[in-house]
Amino acid sequence: MAAVPRTGALRPRVTRHWPAAVRPERIDLYRVVLPLARPLASARGVEAERRSILVRVADSAGLAGWGECPALTRPTYTGEWHRGAWQVLTEELAPDALADRPSPVRGHPMATGALATARLDLDLRGAGRSLAAAIDARRTTVDTTAVLGLASSIDQVVDRVAALVGAGQRSVKLKIERGWDLEPLRAVRSTWPDLGLAADANGSYTLDDLNRLRALADVGLLYLEQPLPPDDLLGHARLAGRIAVPVALDESATSPGAVAAALALGPIGAVNIKPARLGGVDPSVEVHDLVVAAGVAAFVGGMLELGIGRAAALAVAALPGCTLPTDLGPSDRYVADDVTAPFVLGPGAVLSVPDGPGIGVDPRPDRLAEITVDHVVLTRS
Repeated sequence: MAAVPRTGALRPRVTRHWPAAVRPERIDLYRVVLPLARPLASARGVEAERRSILVRVADSAGLAGWGECPALTRPTYTGEWHRGAWQVLTEELAPDALADRPSPVRGHPMATGALATARLDLDLRGAGRSLAAAIDARRTTVDTTAVLGLASSIDQVVDRVAALVGAGQRSVKLKIERGWDLEPLRAVRSTWPDLGLAADANGSYTLDDLNRLRALADVGLLYLEQPLPPDDLLGHARLAGRIAVPVALDESATSPGAVAAALALGPIGAVNIKPARLGGVDPSVEVHDLVVAAGVAAFVGGMLELGIGRAAALAVAALPGCTLPTDLGPSDRYVADDVTAPFVLGPGAVLSVPDGPGIGVDPRPDRLAEITVDHVVLTRS
């Protein structure tokens, strides 16, 4: 088995010097629903609307921080899902935070990360410091790649890519699955020989598909994301040593420990750092540092976040080791009217990293009221 290319030994994350944690006095939980601009189809199902949970944490002076839990409607991407995350936040995590006690909850990283991000946002706003500055993310813009869901025809794929390229997009990623892979990828590559192109399988293949996966090398992919099921770290290591396409981990990268194990097993080509899936900013920075130490590429993937989650993820995407384009896109690619001021693409298909205090954005009160279907207020007793 080939060794993982390294720029240095694997090491623990350098401790980040966050401001001292402020005691939360009130936590507001908002369950919001709004339609997606276009349903996103992948090998794990179709998402037609965005159900998300926004977390607001306030101190005794009324200063507030925000986080977002973008767990999907059904437990098809990971075991976490929207209604379950709502229950965990309302019944476990928020009460524990208000009581100043460590939560005994295991798992549920998206719910945990939403609350942690809201508290971090509150701390940083009080210090007048941006999240990007706090994690030493110095880039002010990040390159993007556009993600295309499974389509009904090759012509539809080509038309969608043509529209994106015409709008300035320089990189795209196609969702694929067994039976819908080589043909759409070849159609895109033959039409745009110089376009950055990647593929995301969402765990829909096995090692029995080795020959078909080997054929993807002819397409010239930047990487093949999550070809095998999430728990098959050994299979991914074996596959990465047998195909000429860099293998990227997404659903398998569940924690810093899982990423460290994957890096030790074999020649992984890239890691998708999703702050929501990893449980917030802190473990995301830890994974970033592990990946950099191993000499492996990284990028930040999207979870169909609204503006709150996108702002936090963009700070992580601006870290120096995130050398591949981020999946995070402009607001209007996902929803007609975001809960925050919209994120828009700049020239060259880049997104600006918020530089205001904390995550740098706030919900618009009128829009938040329009899309909220449930609102729970918890206070310190």
